[in-house]
Amino acid sequence: MGLDEVVDALEHAEGLLEDGETGPAQDSLSWQRAGDDADIQLGKACAMLGTCRQLRQGTNNYVSIVELSFNAIERSFQFYLVEMTAAESADYRKHEEVFDDIAAKNLFSDEDVAGRIDAFRSEHRSRFYYDTDRPGRDFAMAMHDLAEEIHQYIVAFADAHSQCNCDDRE
Repeated sequence: MGLDEVVDALEHAEGLLEDGETGPAQDSLSWQRAGDDADIQLGKACAMLGTCRQLRQGTNNYVSIVELSFNAIERSFQFYLVEMTAAESADYRKHEEVFDDIAAKNLFSDEDVAGRIDAFRSEHRSRFYYDTDRPGRDFAMAMHDLAEEIHQYIVAFADAHSQCNCDDRE
C-alpha cells in the first residue's frame, strides 16, 4: 500500500464522519437509548466482553483479550458512576479518576478491588500495550474472567440486568 492509498483511506473515513453516514450501528448496541450516557458505557462494556468471549474460542490473541478486559472493567466502572451518581462520562479524562471514584464509593466493601486493579493496570497495562511484555494465555483468561465478574457484579449492584446485553450470551 502506498501513500495514495493511505490518503484515499483517510479521506474516505473523514468523509463518512463529515456526512454523518457511518453505516448501520453495531447490532449488539441497538438497544441503547440515544444520548443516555450510562447506556453507552454499559453497551461498550458488553460489546468488549462479547469480543473477548469470541477471541477465547480458538485464538491466541492474548494481547487483545487483556486490553479489551481492562477496557471493559473501566467501562463497567464508568457505567456505575454515571448511572448511580451525578457523574458524566466527560468527567473522566484519565483512567485513574474512574478507579479513584469507584474506590471512594466503597462498592467492593473493604477489599480495595478498584485500587488493586488500578495498581496492576498502571504497572502492567502499558508493558502489554507497547509490547515490552507479552501476556500469556493464563493471564489473558484470568483478566477476561475478572472483567466478566466485575461487570456482572456492577450490573447486579446497580439493578441494571434489563439494560445489560450480556444476558443474551451465546
